[in-house]
Amino acid sequence: MILNAGTLVTMDDDRTVREEVHVITKDGAIVGIEDGFVTGSDVIDASESVVIPGLVDCHTHQYALGLRGAPIEASPRSFYEALTDIWWEVDVAFTERDAELTALGSCIEMLESGVTTFCDNFSGPNTIDGGLSGVAAGVGTTPIRGTISFEATARDTVADGMAGVGENRRFIREEEDDYEHVTGHYCLHTLFTNTPEIIDECVSSALEDDRPIQLHLSEGLVDVHDAIGEYGCRPVEALAELGLFDARVIGAHCVHVTPEELDVLADNDVGIAHNPYSNTNNAVGIADVESMLKRDLTIGLGTDGWDPDLFETMRTAAGIHRLKDNDPSGFDPALALEWATIGSAAVLGMDDAIGSIEPGKRADLVTLDLGPTPVRPDSAPGYVVSAGGTAVVERTIREGQVVYDTSNGVRGVTPADRNRITEATRDLWERL
Repeated sequence: MILNAGTLVTMDDDRTVREEVHVITKDGAIVGIEDGFVTGSDVIDASESVVIPGLVDCHTHQYALGLRGAPIEASPRSFYEALTDIWWEVDVAFTERDAELTALGSCIEMLESGVTTFCDNFSGPNTIDGGLSGVAAGVGTTPIRGTISFEATARDTVADGMAGVGENRRFIREEEDDYEHVTGHYCLHTLFTNTPEIIDECVSSALEDDRPIQLHLSEGLVDVHDAIGEYGCRPVEALAELGLFDARVIGAHCVHVTPEELDVLADNDVGIAHNPYSNTNNAVGIADVESMLKRDLTIGLGTDGWDPDLFETMRTAAGIHRLKDNDPSGFDPALALEWATIGSAAVLGMDDAIGSIEPGKRADLVTLDLGPTPVRPDSAPGYVVSAGGTAVVERTIREGQVVYDTSNGVRGVTPADRNRITEATRDLWERL
């Protein structure tokens, strides 16, 4: 495949933006970027479009699709109440069928909005055994690239938490090879919903399988207060003493972390999955990304299941960090695009393959029609953040193949698949 690009936002080390070029791919990889446009039967014409790398969502919950519009009567006044009154009430109703079809629906929406890679964390205490089989089946119906996990939690019993670790281990060791573009990782829900023995088991398994562990870290103050009461110190210090950072760790949220805790995270090369859209909806606070950047922590963007359109999360990042500093020029929106591409790829340990458009990387590309306003190279990244969204995504390309376009929809997905998602959601709501 060859792609003509009117404006190419590469997100390479120099953040190069090029005009009127063509990207040459072979066997799913980028082999060259050359000046000018070309013609031919294998050429995709985006000569009037802005082309960006495939977006990477480094923290999401696909099963949240089943909660969208659900008839839930709850008015939480705190983050902890949102967990107990909504999320923990809903996920007990999930079946393996729900796991499959919420994953399928989310993957469709992600591809429609330019996401080519994601990191998902599923929860469902009644689907611990085999839950990831359902998730993988849903993801595998589409051509997206994803890494999936089951959130280990002892909120009910320690046995459940250990079984959650075991479900990740089972998928990675027994089922992952059945899928071409679906892999597994490990996940701990939080420190406050787990125990030292579960954490130790998770670390041991992650090290054996050479996989990262993702966990919600200091998202809400409940995590901090519980750690102080249980361990006599804040969460990051407690997790360090428990040996979590012996493994490769992705810390989701990291809203309530101190400078000293950030030092520990930096010393252990912890990747940060920043979820600004979710953090505003849950009213938990604003992560101190400025201090993270000063410590050279790697930051990526996650949607946390709230909205698969990662452009909304990029805009939220730009908005809340300007608002926090009361400075309308204090945050460069181009940084949000960096987090949603090469940043998230680095958090997932995949930046050698995805996250930027340059020779040697996989050919993951998104073409955008930003309308009639001229696009300038110096302002193109910020323009993408301010004007991007599902509505302007013309096509999504993964490894040199068009996997979504506005004329044909998502490759491999049928109207019957969409009907199954609708029916499963109705059935789920009946059980709530």
